[in-house]
Amino acid sequence: MLGWVLGAIYSVPPIRTKRNALAAGLTIATVRGFLLNFGVYYAVKDAIGAPFNWSPKVAFIARFMTVFATVIAVTKDLPDTEGDKKYNIDTLATKVGVPKIAKGATICLLLNYISAIAQGILAAPGTFNKVPMIGGHLALASVLLARFRKLDAESIPSVKLYYKHIWDNFYLEYLLYTLI
Repeated sequence: MLGWVLGAIYSVPPIRTKRNALAAGLTIATVRGFLLNFGVYYAVKDAIGAPFNWSPKVAFIARFMTVFATVIAVTKDLPDTEGDKKYNIDTLATKVGVPKIAKGATICLLLNYISAIAQGILAAPGTFNKVPMIGGHLALASVLLARFRKLDAESIPSVKLYYKHIWDNFYLEYLLYTLI
């Protein structure tokens, strides 16, 4: 229910949090990161009558994807900076610039991957399957870095491809989650 309410205030007047970069980012991160992962998992468990048990894997994916969703919220305007400038729409990308936003997003995601790798190394035995937790996140971090290095921030097709690659890594994380 909370996800529905947040989704509505993101788009529906008079609130429309999507008009404010910070409010939009918090809304997207909350729904796509925390509620979608932690909330849905425990709501389903409750619906089927399963007892609440803390899951380090669910806590991990909720934290990891909340950071990831925050980055997506910040980068969502990268592909349309020309249109935003044309219609005087203030976004972080138009204010700060594509190169700085892309670099900051990449650094943030790399730190997220490093934290996942560290969590895989430092977790108690049996908490995670170490090979996918460590190796999978190392592979995704490497892919992210390689794709960032190919980014030409002055080329709209290149910026769109970079943004698509962020989404690719987002969905690959869910695939990797099934293995950890």
